[in-house]
Formats: sequence, C-alpha cells, structure tokens
Amino acid sequence: MKILYQSLSDQVYNLIKMEILNGTIKGGEKISEDRLAEQFGVSRTPIREAMRRLSEYGLVNISPRSHASVIEINEKDARDIAELRVDLESFAIDHIDINSLNSNIQEISRFAAECNYELSIGERAKSFEIDSLFHIALIKATSNQALIDTYIRLDAKIQLLRIDQNLPETSLSKYMMQHTELIQLIKNDNRLEAKKLIKEHIQHEQGIVC
Repeated sequence: MKILYQSLSDQVYNLIKMEILNGTIKGGEKISEDRLAEQFGVSRTPIREAMRRLSEYGLVNISPRSHASVIEINEKDARDIAELRVDLESFAIDHIDINSLNSNIQEISRFAAECNYELSIGERAKSFEIDSLFHIALIKATSNQALIDTYIRLDAKIQLLRIDQNLPETSLSKYMMQHTELIQLIKNDNRLEAKKLIKEHIQHEQGIVC
C-alpha cells in the first residue's frame, strides 16, 4: 500500500496505529522498520518518527539500539488497568457537568449507537474504536483536564485489551448496549446506579476490560 507524501509522518503513524489496533500487528510482536518502509513505500525516517509517537501514545516499546515491539499486556496488567479504569470513570460520573453532558449528548448518543451498529456488521475493530470515543466523551464532560489526559493515555492499553481478550459476539453486544443505559442514568442524576453499571461494564464476570 503506497501513501501520499503530504503529511507523511502523520499518515505513517495512523497506518501503523491502525494495524496494531485491528490486530494485524499483535501484542509482543516485533515491528520491522524495513518491512513497513517497503509496505508503505517510504524511507525509514517517517517509520522511526511513527515509532516514537506510538511509544508516547502507549502502544509500542522501543528497546535502545534494538527494535520496537507492540505492548504486550499480561493478566496482572489487565486487572490493574481495569481497576484503575473503574476508579477513573466512577470519579468522572461523580464530576460530570450535566450542562456539558447535555451540550454534547447527540455526539455521545451517536457513539453509543455506532458501537452497536459496527459490531452488528462484523466490524469489531471499528466498534472498539468508537467504544473508546464514547468513554472519552463522557470523561471530557467533567471538564477536568488532568483526568482527560490520564484517561486518554490509558486508552491505548484499553484498546489492546479489547482485541486481546476476544470476547464472543453475544457478550460484546450485551456490554455495548450498556452505553445507552449509562447515558440515561447520568442524565437522570442517578449517579450511584451509574457507578454500579460502569463497574459491571468494565469488570464483568470474566474480568475483561470492555
């Protein structure tokens, strides 16, 4: 696949990121700069810049004088991330500004609907991407920039977990449907029930981040 030279670094970054998040390049896999340079029809310079940005985003480890590889998340990492995510999203629910929520409710509701739609047509990777946008939109409704920055940094690992755990369609559909219920609970200012739901949504019976 050849790419245009306009905004070359950004294009390479986005293409490699997409390959990681759709599972083409898997957790723990070494990333060959030569292969990617040949695949995208570019020099190694934009590949290295993309690796640096992906490392900052949290998807890639770069070993000094060696190679880059996709972050691999073990069971303890998964539990730690899930627990932290419950705390962050519960805090967000307590601090969501209803006016901010209402002003963005159409976008948030659209993300909820699109998660279900993309999953229904077999587009798991796209559904996961929109799932992240939904949760980030709720976090942004707090107007707490420190929280927003922390959550966005964590999101790369959340996306990797979604791919790695490979939930069956029936379970995924159930948890995606909870987005609409969560919106309604927050709109009704039923924050206690919203926090109970977000904990189930994240730490369900299989202990999987969703």
